[in-house]
Amino acid sequence: MKVLKFGGTSISNENQIRKVVNYLRKLNDDNIVVFSAFSDVTNYLSEFVKQFKEEEYVVAEQMILLIEERHKRIILSLFQSQNFKNLALKKLNASIRFLQNVLRKKIWEKQEKEIMAQGELLSCMVMYLYMLDLGIDTGYLDAFRFMKLDKSGEPDYKFIQKRLTKEISRLKGCKIYITSGFICLEPKKRISNLGRGGSDYSATIIAKVMHAEKVEIWTDIDGFQNNDPRYVKETFTISHLSYDEAAELAYFGAKILHPSSIIPAQQSNIPIVIKNSLNFFASGTQIIDYPSAKRLTAVAAKDGITIVKIKSGRMLQAYGFLRKIFEIFEKYKTPVDMLTTSEISVAMTIDNCTYITGIVDQLKKLGEVEVIHDQSIVCILGDFESQKNIVLGQIIEGLDSIPVQMMSFGASRINLSLVIDTVNKIKALQVLNNHLFNTKKCLVTN
Repeated sequence: MKVLKFGGTSISNENQIRKVVNYLRKLNDDNIVVFSAFSDVTNYLSEFVKQFKEEEYVVAEQMILLIEERHKRIILSLFQSQNFKNLALKKLNASIRFLQNVLRKKIWEKQEKEIMAQGELLSCMVMYLYMLDLGIDTGYLDAFRFMKLDKSGEPDYKFIQKRLTKEISRLKGCKIYITSGFICLEPKKRISNLGRGGSDYSATIIAKVMHAEKVEIWTDIDGFQNNDPRYVKETFTISHLSYDEAAELAYFGAKILHPSSIIPAQQSNIPIVIKNSLNFFASGTQIIDYPSAKRLTAVAAKDGITIVKIKSGRMLQAYGFLRKIFEIFEKYKTPVDMLTTSEISVAMTIDNCTYITGIVDQLKKLGEVEVIHDQSIVCILGDFESQKNIVLGQIIEGLDSIPVQMMSFGASRINLSLVIDTVNKIKALQVLNNHLFNTKKCLVTN
């Protein structure tokens, strides 16, 4: 069994949907396919919630119309049978009425996650009915029947395995089973989700409990790139990565894969293959249990970073000082990305400033506090174990024209992270690409 996940861009229009379905019908039997919402729909739903909160009800109504128009166009173009077309339109009308009722009643707090679930519920039902319309033996797996989180917010694997196995057994004999990504239930069986990009996570969770041979993640790019192609020319696709390398890239800015999705596959040693639904012939990136053979693998960047510095003479040789700092961040449920220390100061980065005022007020009791906004973490991924001095020398030489606020190295043998002003991020990515991958000694100039 394989598990395949198709993102919103893979099913963005009627032609793409036809290509995906043609690919699926050629597969061997007994595969599970996970679908995201059609492209843009999750953004429309998110904007609907935002405008609702701000009491901009006219704009919220416009989002409903966009969602309805998006799905109706696909349904009217795809279906051959009037019967299946009517079933799809009926499902669409039910979702639209739900959103309109929410808007009419002006109550969204308890229904926000149900609102966000509508995109995946609609896309999956459209895909299911379309495949039936084409005569493909397809089974529909309702994600709310098996995808559940435990009390700590982690996948409840025992529950998922038991219920999913039961659902598949109930539909035994289907060529393909399809289900919605992203959506799930909380312990008390309230509707929840796995976060933006969570359909990747859905796919690897399913793969783990079903002991799948492989997970295919279909998106709109050939695979992981060695740098961000939005800002850097002459990037190339990385043919294979280890789970740890992929996790580092996913966390530090490569949006191609949800960071949490790597964990279930790694735990069960299931390969993940990133494929391009706009280019079915591209080999993609394979994520497996051993690292890339390259000395330097990739560069990625993460924006929205804030540096928090604490300076205190009381820190000198004082045990428990760092614990006090981290207790403050724990109190405000704010994770720390990077940490560097000296004899009298600590610098750390966060990517969530929701509670920055309270955090700073508490930290001031321990020493002088400085906050620096508008920062980016640049992550350089590679083999720093075998040729550490050579690689570090290349990086430092390449970035000699860009001020570095912080550096973290040594915690991982595959990752060196730098913090720079976000205004310098694009230049840094270009410089590193030229200096480390293309062996061009001329640096990028503004």
